[in-house]
Amino acid sequence: MEYTIDDVREELKMIRSRVHAGTLFDSLGSEIGRLLDQFDYDTPTDVAQLSTNEATEIKQRVLDWQQILYAGQPVAISNQDVLDLLNSLRQTDPAIRDKGAFFFISDGLQNNVFKPNQLLLMVRYLLQDNVLFNHITEMENDGVFFRSFSIFILSMLHYANRKGSVHFISEEVEETLLLNFATYIALEHDTRGFVGEKGWAHAFMHIGNLLDELAHDDKLPRADKIFLLTILVEKLKRLDTPLIMGENRRLIGFITELVNTNDLYAQYFLKQLKQWRQEMTRQMQPDSESDWHRLYNQQRFLQGLLMRENLPQKILNYLNESRNFLA
Repeated sequence: MEYTIDDVREELKMIRSRVHAGTLFDSLGSEIGRLLDQFDYDTPTDVAQLSTNEATEIKQRVLDWQQILYAGQPVAISNQDVLDLLNSLRQTDPAIRDKGAFFFISDGLQNNVFKPNQLLLMVRYLLQDNVLFNHITEMENDGVFFRSFSIFILSMLHYANRKGSVHFISEEVEETLLLNFATYIALEHDTRGFVGEKGWAHAFMHIGNLLDELAHDDKLPRADKIFLLTILVEKLKRLDTPLIMGENRRLIGFITELVNTNDLYAQYFLKQLKQWRQEMTRQMQPDSESDWHRLYNQQRFLQGLLMRENLPQKILNYLNESRNFLA
């Protein structure tokens, strides 16, 4: 059977419902891992870019808005402007995507440029399958920029909703966000950090940003936080390209924050670590590049954990007992 994005999302939805019902806990990692192992990636296809005229036009618009904003004047942004801004996140040119659209959206959120209905428009746009999962079913490709920056901005929008006086994300949209994000973690496989002249991709750094934001949401049930943590760990076990540009530090920061929140998370994560070690000891000697990347990704991650002195003592004790194994 060839799995699709909808298949993965639907299975994750069913798994999540079992976690909420209390009928799935001990074998949650195995269930998630089995699902991840079913998915195969296709050959890359061309990633759509703005035309030269469109790119030039949005670049100039962003520059004009930034100058008005920095001058301390109100910036008038229409709904179409918002959509054009978000659409330009697909660009491989970092001057348009990163230093242009992303920087302005970030500044705009901090300076209340966007109306509440426009903030909701952003969330709904970024949660669309053709945005959040842009070319995610294919091997390494330029679609990573669109989907990765979508995750980053969703983390900022979720924070604005949680901390602001106006809550523009409804329970229905929150549900969509959580399930689509879980699906995104399960499917994302591009571990590149800085990509030549195209700038930052950093998908797993941005995953860490949204995970950390959700971990700080007191309204999000513990079951969902454990659900997301499990998907992350099972995904990390399976990455077969290097994760080496600060992503581990960000993800470990999220985990450290979570396990210090409540002993339930600490106990669960300790169980994950023990299962991870058992799986590593059963693995055959690596005999391919991807196998070696998988092994060293795991070792770097666990060694990074060992460096965090603010982990719960029982987790630190276990990591120290395993120190020789991780060397």
